[in-house]
Amino acid sequence: MLKSVRDKQVKEELTQSLQELPVPASLLQFAKDVPDMAESLPAIPVGRPIRQRRRKARFTIAAACALAVVASVGAAQVSPTFANMVKGLPGFSGVLSWLDEVRGYDGVRNARSFGYEPAEPVVKQFGDVTIGISDVYLTGDKLSYKTFVKSDEIKKNAFKRDNGGWDADWRNTTEYLFHIVDFKEIRGGGSGGIIMSDDSTKEPINAGTHSFTLTPQQVQDFMNKNPKELRFSVSKVQPGQQNAEFLFEISVPFDKSQWREDLVVPLHQQVEVAGDPDLPSFTLDQVKITPTNTHLDVKIQQGANHYLEFRQTSDYEHKLEPYLTDDKGNKYRLNVDRVQKMYDSLAQPGDWDGNKMEFMSSPYFDPSVKRLTLHLNGFQLTEKTPSASFTLLPGEKLPKTVRFKDKQFTIVGTSYKKGYLWLKIKKDRPEDVRLGIQFGIPRDLGQAYQEKIENTPELKELYEPRPGVAIIDGVARSERPEDDYFEAGIRTPEQDSYEITMLRNANPIPLKKEITFEIRK
Repeated sequence: MLKSVRDKQVKEELTQSLQELPVPASLLQFAKDVPDMAESLPAIPVGRPIRQRRRKARFTIAAACALAVVASVGAAQVSPTFANMVKGLPGFSGVLSWLDEVRGYDGVRNARSFGYEPAEPVVKQFGDVTIGISDVYLTGDKLSYKTFVKSDEIKKNAFKRDNGGWDADWRNTTEYLFHIVDFKEIRGGGSGGIIMSDDSTKEPINAGTHSFTLTPQQVQDFMNKNPKELRFSVSKVQPGQQNAEFLFEISVPFDKSQWREDLVVPLHQQVEVAGDPDLPSFTLDQVKITPTNTHLDVKIQQGANHYLEFRQTSDYEHKLEPYLTDDKGNKYRLNVDRVQKMYDSLAQPGDWDGNKMEFMSSPYFDPSVKRLTLHLNGFQLTEKTPSASFTLLPGEKLPKTVRFKDKQFTIVGTSYKKGYLWLKIKKDRPEDVRLGIQFGIPRDLGQAYQEKIENTPELKELYEPRPGVAIIDGVARSERPEDDYFEAGIRTPEQDSYEITMLRNANPIPLKKEITFEIRK
């Protein structure tokens, strides 16, 4: 349970904003965003059927289980090449095109180019159903894989959305859930959607991509058993039902002799951040090179009242995102930035303050690569709790200038409408879309008002999320580039005097540094 009203509000706002995101026309974005979604989710204990909220048209924070797929108990075909296994099967031409695109992001293309595929794919057919499991990769602390399903039922319920993407009416479709059998505790999840075949059959295929974090000890314990397979249990959920019913297991052949250990290089290198009021420095803790990806761990002060984000939102057009290059000129773009302890109350034992960054591809199989260079362009900093406040009186003379840490801003307008106190803040630069500050009300007042909302039908209806309206409570931003002001809507009861709290929110910190470290002698 969340331990503070702010944690609860932030999670509600995050959930709401995620639910407003439509499925992209290409499923490539699903594959790119799954790891970010997955790492913020809690561990899933073994043996408990998990049902995903099947809102196929939207990303949701409830993607805590693997993608639902249809499976069978028919005879399995096993082959080192998934393409050979599905060659000639109606509909799978679209899958192969999607696989080729996605593999450039998740590192599978790099690994397969060196012949590295220790877990062979599986395809099963049963009646009108064909399912596939492919790209199963186990590293020192992660298991990832992709799933596919084709059936008459999906074909019957498939339809095209306004944005050009395909979906299916899952209210009338039996759902099948994958669960990993060989590991007792996992963190992660998956997502997916419909790929329409580009062959003459126009067959819809339900495709998914999944990523689960394991502990190194879990992986070692698994290897000590000399495994010959990785096992997945399959459960089904009938339309209109909530409970999952276990059906059977699917085994993917696993060759322990082909498995490679990760290359881990300790760094413990401090990076100075000149002039920032909260973050004097952070530490590059270690680089980990796997057969699929290159990982970099960043640590900040333990117990810090802030967190960092190196992967940027669209507001900043990725201008601040870091990347890696090697001494042969190859470039490794940032794919995933897993923020550790974004919510303290959701932290797991062993979590630390900082980030786990994952870069596309890897120099694992090229021993001639001796050095990597990190190109740091900047990041964003967000505080977890307010660190300053000011008083605002309705009707007071404006403009009003307020100083907060290393910046100041000017309020040029205020109003109270439909349960929100609105601040209009002057822009210093036309191109800015966020002020980098989130406004609020004191915690005790916020708790009392939240209780009142829950017990007052009129207020509860007033703050009910509405389609197409995503108010991120208190975040000062500009909806239109041509506007010369930011706006922030603060959820609060109407008052004669307001104490307005402030915290840094997605505050961009440019940082031009190039740091080279050795990975091999």
